[in-house]
Amino acid sequence: MAQGDIGTSAGDIRGKPIIWPTGKSSGQPVSSAPTTETAGGVRTSAPMSSAPTAPAAPTTAPTGTPATAAPARMAPSIARPLTIEDIKAHLIKINIPDTDFNVKLASLMIKDGMELSRANFVKLLSMLEGTSKGFNVQEAAIMLAMKGIDDPKALQILSQFFAENPQLASQMAALQEGLAGLNSAFSSSSTLLNSNLVAQLTALLSQFDETLRGLNEKYQFSGDSSINSSDLMDAMRGLKALLSGVQEKAVVSDSAEAQVLQANLSSTLSKMNSAIDNLVAQGLLSQKGREEVNFLYQQMPNTSAKPPQNVEIVVKREGQGKESNIDNENTQIVMSMDTTNLGKMVCSMIVKGKKVYVIFVFNEKEYGDDARNLIAAEFANLQKKLADKDFVVTGYQVKIDPAMCAIRPYLISMLPTLEAQLRKIDLEA
Repeated sequence: MAQGDIGTSAGDIRGKPIIWPTGKSSGQPVSSAPTTETAGGVRTSAPMSSAPTAPAAPTTAPTGTPATAAPARMAPSIARPLTIEDIKAHLIKINIPDTDFNVKLASLMIKDGMELSRANFVKLLSMLEGTSKGFNVQEAAIMLAMKGIDDPKALQILSQFFAENPQLASQMAALQEGLAGLNSAFSSSSTLLNSNLVAQLTALLSQFDETLRGLNEKYQFSGDSSINSSDLMDAMRGLKALLSGVQEKAVVSDSAEAQVLQANLSSTLSKMNSAIDNLVAQGLLSQKGREEVNFLYQQMPNTSAKPPQNVEIVVKREGQGKESNIDNENTQIVMSMDTTNLGKMVCSMIVKGKKVYVIFVFNEKEYGDDARNLIAAEFANLQKKLADKDFVVTGYQVKIDPAMCAIRPYLISMLPTLEAQLRKIDLEA
């Protein structure tokens, strides 16, 4: 690693300390128990021990009297919270101005697990050029950079996804309403469009509407299935192209029929664009990249729920880059969903070999006892279902943690704050 780069020689950024050699001691330690993190985001405190001082070998004085030489002095190490001043100093060291914006961007890079080198920083600044440079745009740029993607349109779509947290289930329901209105408008526009074209369009819209109604049974996360995210996106793009062509060719007049048709076309296309962008964002998040951001992500719409709800799924890949794949016996699966009686829930399953450990995270304290009782009652059923797949559930825990009761912390970073988790270790020469 080049001089001046912030490395992670003590491990990755998520819960493990960063080592910054500085060549000098900076005083007394603030903390001697750096935070570590086990799989699934369970944090523990591990005591930090200093290396023992090795005694020098005994020597013999000229008179023959044994004498022990003074023990060799080892360089002490001091662990303390990483501070903003540390980041400013490092930015100056790599010839980056320590402006307020640069410091905040550098802090976010470290928190999200991206090495704070000059090359990485300059690349992010280039990606952010011409954007609002807001927080969601920065996080999207970091995510894409770690996946090896540098595309302005991709940055726009992913940052909008982070900002708006769109739900595919509700988008599909809104699109169904738009298709119904558009179908009705086509039926009333016999004087504006060719009757054969109207018949074909209404039949096509009815068929697509039927596809959306069948998502609960047919839409699958992966593998061979009736409908997957790629198929759904291709179908919507094809229908969008057709409707855009109709919009361009439709008669523009002051008649009520023409205005209703144009309004329904615009509204339906807008809803379709939103759903397509959502699917594209899911595809971007699922791109292979560095180990810290190497996962498969997908929203599973449950349009039968009232109102429509999502199940969000993240599956961790093993390794990094193009050769990485999901190892069914060494991975972490995270599912986020809204429950009827217990509010928001995230279920994290850590898989090692044929053993599975499960962590249930809830948002509301008021649901804590109910959640524990319900999961305890249903745990045997869960064990049986996984046993049918040759997996053994070794245990589980129930947590109330609003910060982790969402899918986003598992997509970007498990570190809630910079100074609460990172450690700087000064070494005395």
